[in-house]
Amino acid sequence: MENNPPFLAQLIHESLQLPVFWMSEDEPSGHDYLETNAQIPFSALQNPEYLQQLITRTWDKPFPIIQTTEFQEQFIVQPVYSDDKRIGTIIIGPSIDNVPTEETIRNLMNDSQIPSKLHPIWADHLRSLPLISKHRLFHIGVMTHRVVNRETLELTDVLEHNFRIKQRFLSEEAIELSMSNMKEFSGLHTSPEVEQILLRHIKNGDKSALKKMFVMGSMEDAGTLSKRSHLRSRKNIAICAIAVAVRAGMEGGLYTELAYRLSDTYIQHIEDLMDVRSVETAMIDAFLDIADRVSENRKGNVSKPIAQCREYIFNHLYEAIPILELAQLTGLTGTYLSSLFKKETGLTITNFIHQEKVEEAKKLLDFTSESVSTIATRLNYYDQTHFIKSFKKHAGVTPKQYRDRKRVKS
Repeated sequence: MENNPPFLAQLIHESLQLPVFWMSEDEPSGHDYLETNAQIPFSALQNPEYLQQLITRTWDKPFPIIQTTEFQEQFIVQPVYSDDKRIGTIIIGPSIDNVPTEETIRNLMNDSQIPSKLHPIWADHLRSLPLISKHRLFHIGVMTHRVVNRETLELTDVLEHNFRIKQRFLSEEAIELSMSNMKEFSGLHTSPEVEQILLRHIKNGDKSALKKMFVMGSMEDAGTLSKRSHLRSRKNIAICAIAVAVRAGMEGGLYTELAYRLSDTYIQHIEDLMDVRSVETAMIDAFLDIADRVSENRKGNVSKPIAQCREYIFNHLYEAIPILELAQLTGLTGTYLSSLFKKETGLTITNFIHQEKVEEAKKLLDFTSESVSTIATRLNYYDQTHFIKSFKKHAGVTPKQYRDRKRVKS
């Protein structure tokens, strides 16, 4: 049977009783299917240019994507394909996932500098929108994709694309350089139920459980932490939640200093964001990143003395690390500690230290323009020759070859 997107768009509208818009690649003006003939004030459905922006932002996504405007209006952007070619887009919405309070509306207006005389009109508009939870939106997306593209999706497939789970929002450069500098120079209102869930899932490194929690929950449940700005309130909530997540990560085995440095970097990123949706996405990315790091760390489970040694080595890579110092840290003799370390990790303490120093050196080679000799000095090698020999042993190439090879790839 030939695909008929305009008919399917109208069918979706009649079935869900939600505003629906069909925009063809060949006919960009589009067709709308509304519950009534009445105009929806300020609705993006009356603004094809805005709809085109929604489509452009999600053009490379083959799955339904949930888009949220700065006024909390939600849209499902559903690509439509025929013979593996995108022929248009069905947009479902706007809807809203919580009935906005007067305070929320006022803060939204303040964030967008809407004149006060227009606030009542906006308030009427937002309160007139269909109330649809994000959980239901994702299910509608799965259903819509099946109807228009005849492809069955799992809910987790849609989540992967909407929350960018496979890609950390922070660059490794930002995290690693921040950690390197820290190691060298040493330098709120979350509900008990939510906190317990975060602690359990992040402590266990359970990303799958976190995904389900995100699609079922909403930041609106966390209350208001700013009386003036909706954006500020959401940033404050995200910062509080990240503090809980970082604590859970440390309980799950994440190195303490790394956890605190990650927290600082997440929060700095959130402070730079200018819309609520980006703040929520950044918060979710932070949770998943922490859980992922906990999961990776748990793959090498070791006894408490060896874990103490590894964390101490991680935090003191820019210093000399005598085995006697590690023995005093763990309360074991140097001989017994060395034997236990080799048994549990497969490496001698000295080899492990050099291996970690080489990994640190790779980050400095990747993310800075410092010379090989400078890096060797920073990492406390007694001369450049010793550093190069150690680097080649663990990396298989010299520092210069490593840096040149990375540059060729990029």
